[in-house]
Amino acid sequence: MADDENSGVVDLFGDPVIIRNAKRGRPEHVRTDEKAKRVSMLFAMGRDVKQVAAALGITQPTLRKHYFSEVQQREAMLDKVEAAQLAKLWEQSEAGSTSATKALLDRCDDVRNARRASAVIKDRREPKAKPASKGVKAQRIEDAGKVEGVFAPRPAPTHIN
Repeated sequence: MADDENSGVVDLFGDPVIIRNAKRGRPEHVRTDEKAKRVSMLFAMGRDVKQVAAALGITQPTLRKHYFSEVQQREAMLDKVEAAQLAKLWEQSEAGSTSATKALLDRCDDVRNARRASAVIKDRREPKAKPASKGVKAQRIEDAGKVEGVFAPRPAPTHIN
């Protein structure tokens, strides 16, 4: 090991005593731009904090400590990725790329169709007025009044002395 050096002193068993200059334990996690981009990409793909920490090989508290801003903005990561991709498509389209223009128009059509579909779904979700529920006894009395045919109640007498 590069950090270890032999002091020239031996212990009780005759082994050389090694003086360690390094701290004990695992070295602290170091944040890099590459790892930060990976965290952002994983959050954009819908991963949660536990999955992202496992992918980096660190604990959740370490992830929250070193990548605080990414964790706080994880809900908006997909929007940021899409915005960056759309900006690149726009630049390529402005430069004259036909395939980029076609892809950009397809994305616009997708958004338009999604808006129409959400409007239809929203109309479907409106609650319908439910009739007031009746108790069992009230329902039976109502059903008894609707009986027809042989079992229908006789009409009241029309001529009384």
